[in-house]
Amino acid sequence: MYEAFYGFTQKPFELNPDPAFHYMSSGHREAFLHLKYAILENKGFVVVTGEIGSGKTTLINVLLGKVGAVLTVGLINHTMVAPAEFLSMTCREFNLNVNGGGISESLELLHKYLLNQRIAGKRVTLIIDEAQNLSVETLEEVRMISNLETKKHRLIQIILVGQPELKNKLKNKGLIQLTQRVAVFYHLGALGKDEVNTYIHWRLKACGGRGISLFDPEAVEAIGRYSKGIPRVINILCDNALLVGFSDRAKTIDKKIVEDVIRVRESGEFFFSDSPASAPSPVRQHSQSADLSYTARTLGNRMQLMTGEMHGIKTALEKIEQHLCRIAEGGSHHIK
Repeated sequence: MYEAFYGFTQKPFELNPDPAFHYMSSGHREAFLHLKYAILENKGFVVVTGEIGSGKTTLINVLLGKVGAVLTVGLINHTMVAPAEFLSMTCREFNLNVNGGGISESLELLHKYLLNQRIAGKRVTLIIDEAQNLSVETLEEVRMISNLETKKHRLIQIILVGQPELKNKLKNKGLIQLTQRVAVFYHLGALGKDEVNTYIHWRLKACGGRGISLFDPEAVEAIGRYSKGIPRVINILCDNALLVGFSDRAKTIDKKIVEDVIRVRESGEFFFSDSPASAPSPVRQHSQSADLSYTARTLGNRMQLMTGEMHGIKTALEKIEQHLCRIAEGGSHHIK
């Protein structure tokens, strides 16, 4: 909706994990190098953790774009499953027909497949996204899959990707054999203050925009503060701020626009607050409610105005279309 107004070729802050829009911060670059090294050197178990929206999935997509040609890759991201179902899912990822067999049959089928891939000179990698949802029992099944090897070679490499809870789960005493096999571990942190500025600039420029000059410094600072440097939250804030800016015909996104967006979204507790987690006083609560109501009404009015303008544009286009049809038919050239 706002692309043409700001001169974008496409929306710069979409949430889908598109490798073409992946910004390599210092942390992402280091994580990428760790992953690339682990894959090229066939380093067994790899664990990557990071907060929700920190760019883990996008990083994996970028990695597969770089080295995926030399691998046979299976990707699992539905992880709240029982051990037997997880093993069946793994087989299906490699196009193996399990025919409703049990765990031992599935393991045997997978083992034969991996041996054949090894004989053919192909390497197999299993990537498990959202791995923090795996139960301890299913993680033990993951370890059993990693046991499918020859005397000299690993037959499968496993990459676990998940939220910080995964690191805590792997500390379970029942998973000692698994954690001892982890060759590479990396935690993907949030963007720093300067990186938030660079990130926004990079995304805007990638879509043909004016870069950071579109967001004034105070707006960028507010975005960094409330997002805590998490890319997904930055994207949500910037996308909504651009929509409001478009409705206001604002050539620059200022702090007021960003704060308006944040106030409305905070009503649903989408963002963390810098203040201590304590119940607000009745007076403060009433004040916050009034501010939120006013902000919501303001944004609502903006959207109504924008809807009216869009209707006017639609009506004008319809008249132009009618006019062109009359020209084609040799009719009147006058637009009323």
